[in-house]
Amino acid sequence: MNKSVLLASMLLAACGGGGGYDGGGSGSSSAGLTYTVGGTVAGLNPGGTVVLQNNGGDNLSVSTNGPFTFPTALSYTTNFRVTVLTQPTGQTCTVASNQTGAYGGSNETSVAVTCR
Repeated sequence: MNKSVLLASMLLAACGGGGGYDGGGSGSSSAGLTYTVGGTVAGLNPGGTVVLQNNGGDNLSVSTNGPFTFPTALSYTTNFRVTVLTQPTGQTCTVASNQTGAYGGSNETSVAVTCR
């Protein structure tokens, strides 16, 4: 047998078989799986600022109506709890829906904050 053919055969045998893109492993890992928490603010007066808080930290100042997202992603094993830390001057804001929850397979975007 030609030495080149023998060497090539040995190298191919050492590579092992296929097994997909992940090197032949099976199953899936949830390590590193995270999600973000956010929603929408409505009714905030122009010039007002509400400070929202997730899980007693991760404060987020919001000064406009519309979508918001907390900057810190949570582990899929961590629940969320959104509260109002600081009210805007002359208004009261409440977390109207989806104040608490858990990882549902994707980012949470349905927390509703209403200011009056």
